[in-house]
Formats: sequence, structure tokens, C-alpha cells
Amino acid sequence: MEISTFELLVKRIAPVPPAPVDVARRVVQGYFLTITNLESRDLTFRIRFNISRPNPVDSDRTLFNNVDLLFDIAGANNVIPLSGNVNSTVFAGSFLLPARQTASVQLLPKIGLFSAANPDFEVRGFVTLTLPRIQGQAQSVTPVRVLLNPEIRGTFLPNNFPGGTGGDFDQINYPLVVATGKALNEIPSDFPILIPPIIPPEILQPLAPETAIALEDLDDLEKVRGLIELMAQIDKDSNNLQHLSDALSKLNIPIRVSAN
Repeated sequence: MEISTFELLVKRIAPVPPAPVDVARRVVQGYFLTITNLESRDLTFRIRFNISRPNPVDSDRTLFNNVDLLFDIAGANNVIPLSGNVNSTVFAGSFLLPARQTASVQLLPKIGLFSAANPDFEVRGFVTLTLPRIQGQAQSVTPVRVLLNPEIRGTFLPNNFPGGTGGDFDQINYPLVVATGKALNEIPSDFPILIPPIIPPEILQPLAPETAIALEDLDDLEKVRGLIELMAQIDKDSNNLQHLSDALSKLNIPIRVSAN
């Protein structure tokens, strides 16, 4: 389910003025999603951040190594591991939300970006939320109800932060429009992907559940690479390869597999 857009920033709000004038401040901006699980059972959600692809590649225009994904119900923030690499356009993490509980999920620029003399971090994109399969099984046969409230929160800091004394600080926050136009939403559960019975199960080596979930987060190019990696795990027995080639043909996928 698409939730909202997002924009992260760590940068000056105006160009650097000539010395000795220094009037411009910098803004540090993060994304916050307040989510309530309205169901009577604990549920695991997966949140994905789909970023606009930087062109050319720019380390200041990606989430990789630049952000922290955090989760908090009524205590300390807990770090959520974020999937993705330097070439990714989709980054994702999972969190368990107990029944009838409300949590804050936060995507924040790393503290290290704040101390740069002239920071220029800027990433925007959109957010989706899913109910992933757990150990291959759907979590619910019917959509689950959640309350969603996305927002942007920003802090304005003096340009010489963290140096100097005193400082001119300010904060701002504003709600984002939920894609459905309402706070109460229903999220369907991901159902297992059925492998056609014409493919003998012994062809594929078992994959860890987290590997399967990670593949769901990939963009089209990364899915192709993932398919190649999976095919590399196939037992290279000629009968198995023939079965797989026949299966791909029946699925209208023009690929034949051989040991060479």
C-alpha cells in the first residue's frame, strides 16, 4: 500500500554568503510515520522507501549509509535494519507492532551529517507499507486495519553547529497527505507465491525467509540480478535444468537453461 511521499534534508537554507556575513541557517529534516495496529493480534509490517534515482550517482542523494530507521512505542528508540546498497532505489525494514498499540517509525539523517561544514544531503521519494509473509505463510486471510499519520519534522540549526556558543534553533513539522486520503486504512497480507507443480521441489535449494523478503524489495534491475543469483543455486543435473526450461516456457518466459 502506498502511504505518502517523503523528503530528507541536511543542508543550508540559502547559499553561503560572502565573509564575514553568515546569516543562513541549515535544516535537518526527517520522516515520521505514526501507525496504530487496530487488530487484536501482533503483526509484522514492512516499510519501504522508494527513492528517486540520482543521475549521476551521488552519495548525498541516497539513503545508503546516510540514515537511521528507528521504531518506538513507549520507550527508547529501537534501530530497524535497513536493506539496500549503494545502487538501490528501494530500501526497506520490518517491525513487529503488538495488538492495539501505536508506534512511531522514523527515517532520520545520521548525526554525522550534521557536523559537515557545508552539508548538501537531499533525498526524496515515496513510502509503501506491506504485511509480509512470515516463514512463507500469510499473516492474515483478510486485510488488517491500521491508523496512519505521516509527517515531516525539521530542525533549523546555526551554520556553525555544533561549534560556537549559543545558537539560533527552531523547529517545524507538517502532516503529509496519505495516498488514500484517510487515516483509517486496510492493508492486505502478502500471500505465498505458488511455484508451478511442474517444477520439482528438489531443483531449488531452500532459501532463508529473510532472503525471500529482501527480493521483494528490489527494483526491476535488481530483480533480474536476484533471479540470476537464484538460478545459480539450481542443481545442474540435466533433468532438473530441462524441467526448469520447460516451466519457464509454459510461463511465457523465453529462457532456456543449460549447464554450459
